[in-house]
Amino acid sequence: MRTRDLLTFSVFLLHAVALAQYNGPESVEYDLVGDRYFVSNTSSNVIKVRSQAGVVTDFVPVSPAPYGLEIMGDTLFACSGGSVKGYLLSTAAQVFNRNLGGSFCNGIASDGRFLYVTDFSATRIYKVDVANNAHTTLVTNTGGTPNGIVWDPIGERLVVVFWGTGASVKAFDRVSGASTTLVANTGLSNIDGVTIDCNGRFLLASWSPDRISRYDADFAGPAVDLAVPGLNNPADIDFDLVNDRICIPNSGANTVTLFDVDCSTGIEEVAGRRLRAVPNPASDILRFEPATTRPEPYILLDGRGLLIGGGSLSTGAHLDISVLTAGIYTVLFTRTGAQVRVVKQ
Repeated sequence: MRTRDLLTFSVFLLHAVALAQYNGPESVEYDLVGDRYFVSNTSSNVIKVRSQAGVVTDFVPVSPAPYGLEIMGDTLFACSGGSVKGYLLSTAAQVFNRNLGGSFCNGIASDGRFLYVTDFSATRIYKVDVANNAHTTLVTNTGGTPNGIVWDPIGERLVVVFWGTGASVKAFDRVSGASTTLVANTGLSNIDGVTIDCNGRFLLASWSPDRISRYDADFAGPAVDLAVPGLNNPADIDFDLVNDRICIPNSGANTVTLFDVDCSTGIEEVAGRRLRAVPNPASDILRFEPATTRPEPYILLDGRGLLIGGGSLSTGAHLDISVLTAGIYTVLFTRTGAQVRVVKQ
């Protein structure tokens, strides 16, 4: 075989191997502790794991096929048929299996205590109490075909995207199940996934067109097309807050796209100033520049976007983070809307 032919064959082989890594990728979930990506594969009935070096290996087989993925605590949970199953992140041992009596459990989210699962076919949302191995039907009729779901810790709401033409976006109360329509008609069809980026904005993955669209937190303005290349039926997406990237399974191409975005440490305040934490990374005391000129209420979110603390910062005061474990955090000042990403060493 000639050298040129060998080169062509090698390129073809590498491309074939890359495609063979996934088989019907449906959901990507970033693992903050392991700095890796879990990918559910609906055609091969397996959850795979991708390292930052791009090495893809099997994590655990799941049957019926795994769809939505969500990490809560030390466990990776997966939608599987009408059930939710859980696997230890450290060993892949199955430690949870709850039959929800669902028709097609698809999307899954967590508020740190409960899991929330959308049923694509039965148009329901289930609330799963993992600690007590119990569940209830939170929403009996979502008024459409629910797909992706994400917990919004700032708005204290479940945000759900819908399948179909002119798909909508709705919010649901996690206690009562009461719904609010955020966008009646997005102009998109078949929205599969939803996540929240580093600046608290919502990202939607649609099939028609193949697009990642971004909405501000209040959903007041029009969506922005992020122009992510290479999309083919993007499914259940996640956001990697450590490496600042959108994690996108392309169910129509057997690929996974990791798309980097700008997550500057400082976010402009209402007055136009740039707010930043110093030093960053830090191990104990943070100061903010420019210094606060009045008491500022704030909340503290962990790397999964879960609320873990808050209070009011006195004028010019510093923030003690020494009791926090190492990781990524967000300090959000609720009066101004300014937020700062902080790395705790």
